[in-house]
Amino acid sequence: MTIDPFDAGPAADTPESWIDWTSARQRLASDPASSAWVSANAGSGKTHVLTQRVIRLLLAGCRPSAILCLTYTKAAASEMSSRVFDRLAEWATLPDSDLKDRIATIEGKAPDRIKLAEARRLFAKALETPGGLKIQTIHAFCEALLHQFPLEANVAGHFSVLDDRAATTLLAEARRTLLTAVSTESDAELAQSLAYVLDLADESGLESLLSAIIANRSALRAFLLDAKQSGGIDARLRQAMQIGHGETEETAAAAFWPLPGLSGLALDTYLALADEVGGTRVIDVAYALREVKRQPDPVQRMEFIEAALLTAKGEKKSDAYVINKGMQKSAPELLDALTLARDHVVSCRNRYRLVRMLAATKCALVLAERLIGDFEDLKKQRSQLDFEDLIERAANLLNRDTAGAWVHYKLDQGIDHILVDEAQDTSPVQWSIIQSLAADFFTGESARLGRRTLFAVGDEKQSIYSFQGARPERFSQEREETKRRVDSVEQAFHRIRLPLSFRSTQDVLAAVDQVFSDPNNASGLSADNEPVEHRSNRAGHPGTVEVWDMVAPETTEDEEDWTAPFDALRESAPATIVARRIAARIADMIGNETIIEKGVERTVEPGDILVLVRKRHAFVNALTRELKGRKNIPVAGADRLRLTDHIAVQDLLALGHFVVLPEDDLSLAALLKSPLFNLTEDDVFDIAATRSETESVWKRLQILSQEENSHLSTVAAKLEGFIVLSKTATVHDFFAAVLTLHDGRKKFLGRLGNEASDVLDEFLSFALDHERTGLPGLQAFLSVLETDSPEVKREQDKDRGEVRIMTVHASKGLEAPVVFVVDGGSKAFNHSHVPKLRFVEAGEDAFPVWLPGSGFSNHLIRSDEERLKTAAEDEYRRLLYVAMTRAADHLVVCGYRGQKENPECWHAIVKAALANNEDHCKPQLFMADGEEWQGLVWRKSEARTTSVPQKLPETQQQEEYALPAGLLAPLPALPSLPRPLSPSGAGTIIDDGADDLTVRSPLFGEKTDVSSLALQRGRLVHRMLQALPDFTEEEREAAARRYAERAARFWPAAEREHLIRAVLRVMSEPAVQPAFSANSRAEVSIMGTMTIGRQQYAVSGRVDRLAVDGDRVILVDYKTNRVPPREAREIPFSHTAQLAIYREILASLYPGKKFVCALIYTENATFVAVEDDAMREALAAIKTK
Repeated sequence: MTIDPFDAGPAADTPESWIDWTSARQRLASDPASSAWVSANAGSGKTHVLTQRVIRLLLAGCRPSAILCLTYTKAAASEMSSRVFDRLAEWATLPDSDLKDRIATIEGKAPDRIKLAEARRLFAKALETPGGLKIQTIHAFCEALLHQFPLEANVAGHFSVLDDRAATTLLAEARRTLLTAVSTESDAELAQSLAYVLDLADESGLESLLSAIIANRSALRAFLLDAKQSGGIDARLRQAMQIGHGETEETAAAAFWPLPGLSGLALDTYLALADEVGGTRVIDVAYALREVKRQPDPVQRMEFIEAALLTAKGEKKSDAYVINKGMQKSAPELLDALTLARDHVVSCRNRYRLVRMLAATKCALVLAERLIGDFEDLKKQRSQLDFEDLIERAANLLNRDTAGAWVHYKLDQGIDHILVDEAQDTSPVQWSIIQSLAADFFTGESARLGRRTLFAVGDEKQSIYSFQGARPERFSQEREETKRRVDSVEQAFHRIRLPLSFRSTQDVLAAVDQVFSDPNNASGLSADNEPVEHRSNRAGHPGTVEVWDMVAPETTEDEEDWTAPFDALRESAPATIVARRIAARIADMIGNETIIEKGVERTVEPGDILVLVRKRHAFVNALTRELKGRKNIPVAGADRLRLTDHIAVQDLLALGHFVVLPEDDLSLAALLKSPLFNLTEDDVFDIAATRSETESVWKRLQILSQEENSHLSTVAAKLEGFIVLSKTATVHDFFAAVLTLHDGRKKFLGRLGNEASDVLDEFLSFALDHERTGLPGLQAFLSVLETDSPEVKREQDKDRGEVRIMTVHASKGLEAPVVFVVDGGSKAFNHSHVPKLRFVEAGEDAFPVWLPGSGFSNHLIRSDEERLKTAAEDEYRRLLYVAMTRAADHLVVCGYRGQKENPECWHAIVKAALANNEDHCKPQLFMADGEEWQGLVWRKSEARTTSVPQKLPETQQQEEYALPAGLLAPLPALPSLPRPLSPSGAGTIIDDGADDLTVRSPLFGEKTDVSSLALQRGRLVHRMLQALPDFTEEEREAAARRYAERAARFWPAAEREHLIRAVLRVMSEPAVQPAFSANSRAEVSIMGTMTIGRQQYAVSGRVDRLAVDGDRVILVDYKTNRVPPREAREIPFSHTAQLAIYREILASLYPGKKFVCALIYTENATFVAVEDDAMREALAAIKTK
C-alpha cells in the first residue's frame, strides 16, 4: 500500500500552514510502522527527521540493536548519535506534563502511562545495548560485518583497516615490486607490455598510468576477474569493443587500400586530370595518392591516404580541396568516387584507432593485473583491508550463493529497521549492500512476522560526489524498487518531500528558485525533473543576494614586481581584485551589519562568513593574505592542503636537513629566518656574505657566535643542541622536543596563527606513523615525507571565530549566515581533463580503456565523452545549488575570468536568471576601501516584517566576579582508579585455582565428563528461561513446546517432554516465580565499587533475572556447562560469592528489602536457593582476604 502525498501542499500558503504541513510530513516520515523515502531540500532538517524516526522506533518497542542507521560521514554519525542520546537523556528527567507534550508532538497523539514510563527508560535501554545504537558509516558497518563473519568473507579474523597514508605506502611498494619484476623475472608478457607502454607514453605517461590504475583498482579488479572467467583480457576487450579475433593493427591499416570508387581506371583518370588542370591543393592530393600506390607497408600507405583525403583533425576534406571544376567537367563521375573514398577512409581510420586502443588497453591491463595483485598480496601478508575492500567484500559476502544465505539468516535475527542518510550520494555497490540487507524485510516469513522497514532521506539536487561513485539517478531508482517490494506485501510506503527550510531567509531561497526555474539551469537536478521550490520558516527575516560584475583581465598588464613571491598573483590580476573586494566587504560587515540567529539579532562576526570556491587555486592564497595580512581578520585558511606545502612544516624540514647535514647552507638559511630563531633577512645576509668560499654558513655562524656580546651565541648553542638531540632521539621525539621543550609550537602559532596547530599535530602524527611502519632514521623520514607529501584535511569549525574558505564539495552539510560564492569562470567540462585510463559505458557493458594520446580517439571514445560532458554539466549545476543553499542570510556571487567569457559559468547563470526579474533585482554600485564596482542586488522582501530581540555586546553581558580563593592553589593528587573485578571470578581471590568449570571444553578432545546431549540440554534450558517470561503463563507451555520441537527435533519425544516439564517446573517455584513474571527484568547490568583487603575494586556484572516483589528483591543467576550440586552445601564457593557481591552492590538501591538469591543449573533445570549465611560468609572471606 503506497501513500504518496508528494505533490500535496498546505491548503493555505501561509507560514503557519507550511509549519503545520511540514510537521505532519515529518511525523509521516518517522512513522515506525512504514517504510519511507524522503526528498528533503537543503536546510529542511534531514537529521531531525532521522533522529525522530529512531526515537519513535524505540518508543514502539524496537530493540536498539535492531536499528541500523547508515550515515555518509563519521561527523554525521556522531551528530545524529548525540542528538538521539541528548533527547533520550532529557526525557528521563522531564516532568510528566512536558514529556507528554514532547511525545505528542512527534507522534501526533498523547501517550498513555505505559508509553510514558517506557519513554523514561529508553535512555538506559539504549546505553545498555551491547555495542550501542548502530549509528555509523557504511564503512564502519561493513568492517563490523566482516569481523563477524571472517570465515565466510574469506578475510583474516584479526584484520585491520588501512588508512589513506598506509595505503599510499603499500601502493608505492607494490609499484616498486612491479618495476623490479620486469628485470628480474622471465615474464615475457609483462616485459612486452611495459615496453609497449613506454614506447607510447614515455616515463611520465607510465607514472600517470600506474597512478590511474591505483585510483581505479576496485573497478579494474572486478573487470580482470570477469575477464579471467571469459577467456582472458584480450577476448573480453574484443567482445566489448566488437573487434574480431583476427583483427590487428596491420589488418586494420591494410583495409584502407584499395579505395572504393577511386582505384584502377578511376584513380588513373584522377591523377591524369590533376596533372593537366588541377590546382595546387589538388596536385598535393594527387602526389599523396601516387605515394600510396608505391608504398608496400600498410601503415605508411595509410598515412599517405589520410594526408590525401582528410584534414589534420581527421575530418573529410571538402570537395574544393580534392577536385576542381575543370576536373569535374572532364570526369563528373569522380566527385561521387571521391565521396565514397573519403567515407571509406573515415571509417577505416576509426577502425584502426579502435584496434590501436585495444592493443594499448590490453598492455595497460597486464600491468594493472600485476600491480593490483602485488598490492593485494602485500595487504594479505599484513592482514589488512583498505576502505574499498570493506565495501566490496561486504557486498560479495551478502550476495554469495553459498555463505550469503547463512549470513542473511544470522543478520535477519538482528536488523529490523534500516535508515539511510544522504541517500543521493550512496554508490551502486553500497546500494547493493543495503538492498541485500533488506531483501528479507518484505518477503516470506520475515514480512509476516512483523513490520520491518527501510527508510532513506536525501536530495538528488545535492548529489555532488560522482568522483566517489555516487549516481544521483539511483536515488529515484532505489525508491521505485523499494516501493515495489513494499507494495508486494501490502505494507505502507510513503514518498515525502520537505520543501520548508529552517536555515535560509525567503530572499535567499527565492533567488535559488528563480535561478533554477529555467529548465536549462534545472537540468540534471533530479531524475523526474521536479520543479525547484523552497519555502522559508524564517518569515519576515531580511536577507539579500548580491551579484557582483565579473572581473576580466586588463588589456595592458602592469610591470611585474621581481621581489614578489614567484607564486603570488599580480595586484592587477582578476583573482587578486576579487580577493581585495571580498576582504573589504567582509571588513565592512563585521561589527556593523546584523543577522538574526535563533530569533536574536546580532552583528556579524568572522565565524559567520564562509567563502566557497570550485577549486583550490591561487585565489585562496590571495584572499587569505588580504584577510589576514591587510585586514587583520582571523581566517581558518584552506580546508585541506599538502603537509609539505605549509610553511611551518617546511621550516621543520629545513631543521631536519640541517641536523642531518650541517653543511646544507640553504636549509640553515631558511631555518634561521623561521619562527624557531626569528633572525632577520639582514642577519642571515651578514652571516652568509662574510664567509669565505670554502666556509659553510654553519661554520661562519659558529665563528661569529664566539664574538663578545654576539646575539648569535644563543642561536649557535640551540643549533648544537638540536644536532646532539637528533643523534639519540627518535624522529617523533626529536620534533616533539623542538615543539614543546624549546617552545617551537608557541613560536609558530605566534607568527602563523592558530591554523598552524592542526598542521603541526599532523606532522607529529606522520612522524609517529613512520616510526611504526617505515625505515628508521631522520634521513628516511625526510625522504618519505617529501616524496609522499600527505594531504591534511582540517575541520573548520564556525565556533573558532574565523572566516572559512573551502570548496563547495567540502561545504556539504555546512551553513553560514554570510556566504561568498566565487566563480573562477572555468568550464564545467574540459576534454583535456578526461582521464586517459577510464571506464567506457557501452549499453549495459562497461569496460576500461587507455588512451595514451589523441591518436587513439574513436567513435566509442567520442560517444563516451559526450556522456561524461553531460554528467559533468549536470553536477556543475548541482554544485551551484549546494553553494547557494549554504547561505542563511546573505549571499554574494562574484568571480573572475580569463580573456574568453564563459556564458555557462555559475556567475553567468545566476546573473542572467536574477536579472530577468526586474521587480526584485536592481542594479547596485558597491564601494569599499575607495574602490567601486557594479553589480545587482536581489531582495524578495523590502523590509523586515518581524521584530526580534537584540543580543547585547559581550561587555554588557558579563559581570565581574572575584576569583575563588582556591583557584590558584595546587590540585590534590588524583586517587588511583579502582581495580576491576568480575563477580564471576571473585572466587580466585580466595583460591587461585578456584575454577568451577567442571565440564571439559570440546576443543580439548573427545573425552568429556558430560555428554554432548547434556551440553545441548543446558543451552536449550538457558534459552527457554530467557524467552518464556515474555509470554503469559497460559502461553508458556505452547511456546516451550514449539521451541523444543524446532531446536531439539532430533531428540526422542520423551526427552523433549522431560525438558519442557523441568523448565516450567523451575519457573513456577514459589521462591523465584516473580523473577519470571512480566514485571521482571532480564540481563540487568550492574556496576559499583567495594573494598577488598584495603584495595578498592570496580565491580561490573550482569544478573540473569531481577524482580522486585513487595518487600523482596529476587536475584536469579543461570549456570550453564556446570555440574549441578545435589544440595546447597555443595554449591561452589565462586557461585555463592558471585551472588553475594551482586547483593552487596544492589543493597544500597533497595534499602530495607530482603534479598532472595537462587541459582538455576541449566543442565537439568535444577533450582537451588542460596542461604543468607552462606553469602555473608563468602563476602566476609573475600573482604578479609
